[in-house]
Amino acid sequence: MTETKQETESQRSTGSRNRAAGSLPVARRGIFCWRKYCVIVLALGSLWLWAGPVSHAVGPSPAAPAVSRLNVLFILIDDHAANMVSLLDESIVRTPNMERLAARGTWFARAYNDAPACCPSRTAFLTGVHAARSGVYYNAQAFRRTKSPIAQAETLHAHFLQNGYLTAGYGKIAHTRYQNDNLDDFTPGFRVGHRDRTHVTHTDADLVKFILPETLRIPDPDYLPTRFGALPDDWDRDDPQKLQEDTEHANHTIAFLRMKHDQPFFVTCGFWRPHSERIVPKRYFDMYPLESIQIPPSYRADDLEDVPAPGRWRATKRGTHAAVVNAGLWREYLRSYYAATTYIDEQIGRVLDALDESPYASNTIVVFASDNGYNAGEKNMWAKFALWEQTCRVVFAIAVPGWPRQMLPTPVSLIDLYPTLLALCGLPPPSKQTLDGVDLTPLLKGHTIERGKPVLSTYGEGNHSIRDWRFRYIRYRNGDEELYDHAADPYEWFNVAGNPRFLAVKADLARWLPTANAPEIEPAGAWDGSELRADMFEAWAKPRAPEK
Repeated sequence: MTETKQETESQRSTGSRNRAAGSLPVARRGIFCWRKYCVIVLALGSLWLWAGPVSHAVGPSPAAPAVSRLNVLFILIDDHAANMVSLLDESIVRTPNMERLAARGTWFARAYNDAPACCPSRTAFLTGVHAARSGVYYNAQAFRRTKSPIAQAETLHAHFLQNGYLTAGYGKIAHTRYQNDNLDDFTPGFRVGHRDRTHVTHTDADLVKFILPETLRIPDPDYLPTRFGALPDDWDRDDPQKLQEDTEHANHTIAFLRMKHDQPFFVTCGFWRPHSERIVPKRYFDMYPLESIQIPPSYRADDLEDVPAPGRWRATKRGTHAAVVNAGLWREYLRSYYAATTYIDEQIGRVLDALDESPYASNTIVVFASDNGYNAGEKNMWAKFALWEQTCRVVFAIAVPGWPRQMLPTPVSLIDLYPTLLALCGLPPPSKQTLDGVDLTPLLKGHTIERGKPVLSTYGEGNHSIRDWRFRYIRYRNGDEELYDHAADPYEWFNVAGNPRFLAVKADLARWLPTANAPEIEPAGAWDGSELRADMFEAWAKPRAPEK
């Protein structure tokens, strides 16, 4: 380990602590300052403010309304880094409509996915079953096409449909490749899928030919998802022939909210952005002058030195970060991410406006989430597919009309969504599977800040992360470990798993690891190379031949 990596404990506990990408917002004068958020929420109602677990709220909680037969609006985005929101003082990304969501109900500042990849993350929160129990670990696995028990699970939408709800879905909800496996989960006539050419004018692939030539960048020609660029500014305005798919899915959701419905509804608007390829109109790029873009403060060049082989392999396997840096495009790549995030934030705002202007505003639960976090160069990696804070942490908010408006630092999981919505809407649990999540209703009501257990995230059979109030503990199937103390090291720069001072911490967190791991279900297509499978560990375990 280099001298730069060997900082003292006192150095680790100062310095960058208050700028942590994976921590809560910067503390000022004893409160957490979310940009504009505190002003908005304090003007609207009670706000809970914590520096850690406490058991009291500031101000009285409003009386809860009757919760049966409430509608649900679920807004879902893709691959969004939880630290890239304008609620945070450290972020330059403009997301005023995410601020609106935060001011509307409960914003979970430490929310995590069940698995850091699109398909297993979505499978987990749609079925309520941990990846470690379902065997759905990777993007190539379709849970409906397996012979294992998860194939019989009743999804969140199907369960609401069976209990008298109109269920509607627009855009990306389940993983795109397998979305048609779940068509029966939706009321006939109320489902438009991602990349559905019968309803979508331009898919993502179609947009490339419209990019302004001088803005097109391809950091890695061997991996085209790294491609990005700007569309002309007459896109996503009034011309129906110049609309991106996410704009059209917002339009479908807006039209739905303007309809008269005689039964309760559960409508999901699933956006693709800020997932790559990041192609949006030039006006969104112009909001972020290139000279204003800085390398993330969470980046450290030697960050992988104390990371065990599985983590190092996962970080560098694709080579995207090296390609971006070698092409001299790191700041431009960040700019494209910021632009795509602000574009999708605007679509979120359009949907919220439609709800607020509708007769359903006072009896509709609003849920907002991303399926994954996102590394933007941290640990020399772009994308998700890893068990660190930046890849597992997600934006997550639930707003129930008339309930407290608060910011909670409690570690929670997207897998908690299924049991929480059942409780809020007065529905019974599904009969075909046992739900693994926790009902968050007591937290939403302001009665507690405790979930009752830390959060589990899984990537591949036997590879897990446990996140509690202070620590992240990672254990791979070969026994390799990582441990990060977020009180002193919010960027997860220092792996202290080998420090004997933390033996008791590791033992305590290890109690929450799964006692059994479901075997991988069979793939529905070719593996894509992002998997952390058993054969990789076998290769690492083989002794190297002596050098001649």
